[in-house]
Amino acid sequence: MGAPHVMLFDLYHGGHRGQYVRQLIEYWGTHQLPGRLSVVARKDFFALHADVSQAAREHETAGTQCIPITEPDPLRGFMGSARAHGRLLKRYAQRIRPTHAVAMYFDQLQLSLAAGLRFNYPVALSGIYFRPTFHYRPRRRRTPGERFVSVRKRYLLHAALRNPHFTTLFCLDPHVIPHVSAKHAQLVPLPDGVPQHRMASGRTALRTALRTAWDVKPRRRIALFFGSLAARKGIYQTLAALPQLSPAHQHQLALIIIGQAVPRERAPMQSRIAASRSTTAVQIIHEPRFVREEEIPRLFQSADLILAPYQRHVGSSGVLIRAAQAGVPVLGSDYGLVGTHIVRHQLGLAVDSTQPAAIAAGLTRWLSGNPIPFDKGTTAAFGMANTADQFCRTIFGALLRHGSMEHDRDRLDTGR
Repeated sequence: MGAPHVMLFDLYHGGHRGQYVRQLIEYWGTHQLPGRLSVVARKDFFALHADVSQAAREHETAGTQCIPITEPDPLRGFMGSARAHGRLLKRYAQRIRPTHAVAMYFDQLQLSLAAGLRFNYPVALSGIYFRPTFHYRPRRRRTPGERFVSVRKRYLLHAALRNPHFTTLFCLDPHVIPHVSAKHAQLVPLPDGVPQHRMASGRTALRTALRTAWDVKPRRRIALFFGSLAARKGIYQTLAALPQLSPAHQHQLALIIIGQAVPRERAPMQSRIAASRSTTAVQIIHEPRFVREEEIPRLFQSADLILAPYQRHVGSSGVLIRAAQAGVPVLGSDYGLVGTHIVRHQLGLAVDSTQPAAIAAGLTRWLSGNPIPFDKGTTAAFGMANTADQFCRTIFGALLRHGSMEHDRDRLDTGR
C-alpha cells in the first residue's frame, strides 16, 4: 500500500473551521504522519485564516500544503451550495487524487452523496457532521412542516451514508449516533477541538487584577458574556432579563460583555446596552473587541458565571467547553446538544433561554446562593475530553482503522 494522501475540503470559512484545519495540520506535522495532507478551500478562507497557510508552510516537510479553489463563489443558496460541494470536491479529488477526502462540513455534502456522487478511482470519503436536529424533540408540539423537515433530514442522511465511497461520519453531537442506521459507514463521536491552555496559577490574584481593571466592586459577582454578539447568541434576551431581577440582585451583578456585534446589529446592540445601563443597577461593561486566543483562559477564570443563552442553537459550543476547562459554571440554553451537555455533565443551569424571565430566574437562583447543578469532577472531565489533541487523534485514528494509514497506527496510538 502506498503512502496515504488525505485531503481536507471546505467551502466555508466561518465558525471554528479555521481553527479545526490548523489543528489538524499541526497535529499531522508534529506527529510526522506519513504521506501528504492537502487543504482545499476557497481563497477567502486562506485570506481570513492566515494561520492555516502559515501552519502548512511550517510543516511543509511533513507533506502539508494548501490548495485554493479558483472557481468563482459557488455558494448561491442552499441548493446551489449543496451541488457545489459535490461538484468541486469531485473536481479537486480527481485532480490531486487523495486516498481519503474529509469533508469538513458534511451537512452540505449529503445531497450530492445521496444523488450518487462517484469518482473515477477508489477514493474513500469521510465528513464532519455539525448540525443534526431530527433526534431532538422541541418543548412544543411540532408543526406538520417541522415534522416533514425532520423526516426529510433523516432520510437524506441515510441515503448519503449508502454512497459506496463514504466510510466515516464524525459526529460532533454524539447523541445522534443511536438514531442513525449505517450498514457500511462507521459512526464516530468527535470531540470538539477547543484549544487547551495551562490554567493560570494564582487565580485569586488574577481575578483581583481584572476586577480592578474593570472597576468591579467587591460585592458584585461577575457573569461573562463572551464571543460574537449576534442575536442567535441570546444577548438581547440576557439584557431583557436584567430589569426582572430584584433591586438587591441587580446591585450584586456585574455583566461583562466581551466581543463585537455583527455589523448589522452594532447600532441596536449599543442602544440596548445603553438602555440597560440606565434602567437597571447592574454594572454592565462592554469591550467590543477581538480577543486573542491566549487571553481567553484568564477571562474565563476571572468570571463567577459564564453565560451561554443560545437561541435554539444546533450543535456544539466552544464557550461551554472553555467554561468547563476553566472550572466555571454556566447558565445556558436547555435546547439541543448544549442543554444535553449542561445537564448530563452538571456544568451549571440549563434554562429556556428564549425567555428573559427564565434567564432572570436562573440568575436569581445563582445570586441568591442557592445550589446549582455544578460538579467540578464531571465538568473537568468534559473539558479534558474536548481538546484539540482529542479532536485530531479521533479523526486520524478513524482513518487508520479504515486502513488508508494502517502502517502508521502505532505512531498515533503512542502520541509520538
